[in-house]
Amino acid sequence: MRTSVNKTFSVEYNTRLSGFVGAKRLYVVSIGGKLKPDFPICPTCRHTDYVENGYHTVEDSIVLSLGLHIKIGQFQCKKCGTFWSSDREFIDNFIQKEKELIKSLMLGCVHIGLSFKNASSHVGEIMGKMYSYQYLHELYTTALEQVHVEKFSDASGIYYYDEQFLLVTGEEVCRLTIKDAVTGKVILDKQTENAQKETIKKTLMEGLQGLPVDAFIVDMRREYPEIIKELFPKAQIQWCIFHLYKLIWKELHDEFGKKVPFVELYKAYELFDVFFDHSLELNKLSEIMKKFDSMKTTDEKSNKELERAQRKEFGEFVKTLKKERRRKNEHVKRRSLTESEKKFTAVKHQIQLYPKHLQKRIRYIDEKWEKFTLFQRDQRVQPTSNGIEHYFAATLSKTDKKDFRSKAAVDRELAAHQAKWNGQKLFSITKLSEVLTLAGMLFLAFPPS
Repeated sequence: MRTSVNKTFSVEYNTRLSGFVGAKRLYVVSIGGKLKPDFPICPTCRHTDYVENGYHTVEDSIVLSLGLHIKIGQFQCKKCGTFWSSDREFIDNFIQKEKELIKSLMLGCVHIGLSFKNASSHVGEIMGKMYSYQYLHELYTTALEQVHVEKFSDASGIYYYDEQFLLVTGEEVCRLTIKDAVTGKVILDKQTENAQKETIKKTLMEGLQGLPVDAFIVDMRREYPEIIKELFPKAQIQWCIFHLYKLIWKELHDEFGKKVPFVELYKAYELFDVFFDHSLELNKLSEIMKKFDSMKTTDEKSNKELERAQRKEFGEFVKTLKKERRRKNEHVKRRSLTESEKKFTAVKHQIQLYPKHLQKRIRYIDEKWEKFTLFQRDQRVQPTSNGIEHYFAATLSKTDKKDFRSKAAVDRELAAHQAKWNGQKLFSITKLSEVLTLAGMLFLAFPPS
């Protein structure tokens, strides 16, 4: 029995087929399972006199893994001798759709933190069949290699710049990144052999060519001001306040060890309070110190236990403040420039009361005051480089940074992360229902033997 289906396909032995979509030509599937045109026409001379010249089978692994044996009819023109085969657009469309679905699943799994091995297993479970690791890796890498990174023609002029160090089979490489601090777009994210001055200069010129440059938000690496002044003489610098705080903590620990005395801890928070409002922590420390003075005895062991308990109390207090801010989606309140100048003047007047390491840090802040307070003079500028640190954390985890097997893999991943972060569509997303529909049609037309 022969039945026509949707004016595109007909199957000589199967009347259950509900329809095919796509091609405009009419094809038939013979009783022997061979796909051929309903009216073969020579593609060269357009004559219809032909002889059947056997067939070739579809050898694609996706089709074979389903147990399908699809034969593509072959013909020879009696008039001009041209050989040709049946059009296999519908079959190729199914193969492409399944590959696109697998690519989408792999990309999603890997980019939410699954290892490639676990992602491969998960995709196999979703699709109902296991794929070879090599096949999935090839699809994944091919998809990433096709990602086009957008080149920006306009930007705010305020940029984060930072570096991240990655390992490729134990060898260190660098990731140099420029991010627009106002729009949030990643201007450049590339791999380099090192983070030396000349490399940084070359990267900044490449990423910011043709764009306005007003200011940079960077950590406190000493070379940055020199590099920026040479390339962009009018650009200003905001040094990351968070990195300043990290240095203060390090200097305290270098001088006193892990257990910083309460008096010195209070002095450190006075420095923190210059740029951000840490009055709650200062009040708590003041309360703890008064409580300790009133409760301490001549027993040193008892005093140490009391100090340990109060140190823990302060730690829990700080944690609670952070949790409360996160819950309310709030940040530590910034000081105005006038407030910071007043606070810092008070610190300088009492500099001799600070630990030796912090005295040096206070003098350094005073000397570089303009680089710590740009955010208070330009509302577009942020006080910390957290904006680019968040990008790093969202795109490569600590484990990812050590997982690369080649420098080409680093380039692929960075391009994909940058494109995805900037809102680009990496590749077409195919739905599982589309693949199942096409697969069902193929099973009806070419039932497994």
